[in-house]
Amino acid sequence: MSENEKTLVFVYGTLRKESSNHFRLGKAPFVKEGWILGRLYRIDWYPGMRLDEEGVPVRGEIYEIEREALRELDVFEGNEFERLKTKVHAKGGGDFHVWLYEYCKEVDSDAELLPADWVHHERRIDRKAHAPLFSLATFILLPATAALGAFMTWADPESFSRLNWILQGVSIALPFLAFLTGRKAHARRERWAEGAEVCAAVAFVVFCLMLLIHFLPSAFEAFPN
Repeated sequence: MSENEKTLVFVYGTLRKESSNHFRLGKAPFVKEGWILGRLYRIDWYPGMRLDEEGVPVRGEIYEIEREALRELDVFEGNEFERLKTKVHAKGGGDFHVWLYEYCKEVDSDAELLPADWVHHERRIDRKAHAPLFSLATFILLPATAALGAFMTWADPESFSRLNWILQGVSIALPFLAFLTGRKAHARRERWAEGAEVCAAVAFVVFCLMLLIHFLPSAFEAFPN
C-alpha cells in the first residue's frame, strides 16, 4: 500500500458519526453503513467487539481513509485492540473487505450490549460522562500552580508564617494533582487529552522554577564562597 493509497475501515464504537471520537476520522468519506457478526461489550466509556460467527449483527460504518490516518488510528486504539482485515456486510446488500479493530483483552460477559449498536446505547448515556472534565481540571490547575508559585516567591514570608505549612502542602499537591488529572484525561481519551498532558507538565515545571527562584538565594546565603 503506497503512502497516499486509500483503504476501508469499519468503525463500530466511539469513532462512529454520532459518537464522541468521530472527529478523529477527519474528513474521511463515508461509504456505507454495515454490520458483522460478533459480540459488543461495554469496556468503560467505550465499547469493544469480539468477532463471533454465532454472535449478533454488530452495527457500524465504513469509511475510506488514507494510510497515514490508519496509522493514527493504530496509535489511538492502543494495545487493547488488534487491527485485522475481514469481510463486512453492507446495509442494503454487498460485502466489503475492510480493516477493523477487535478488542483483544478480557471481557465481562455481563457487559454485552444488545442490540449491538453503540450509538443506540450512547444516546442513553448521560452526556456529562463524555465531557472533558479531567482536561478542564488540568487547565485550571496550571494557572493555580503558577499563581501559588508566584505568591510564595514574592510575598513576605512573615505575612503568612502561620499558614506556611498549609501552603507548603498545597504547593506539593497542585503539580501532583495536575499530573493525575492529565493522565486521567489521557486514559479516558478525552478530546483535549493531549493539551491536558502538556499543561500538567508545564504546571510542574513552572512550579519547580518558582521554588528555585524562591530558595536559591537562601542557599547561596547559607553557603557563601
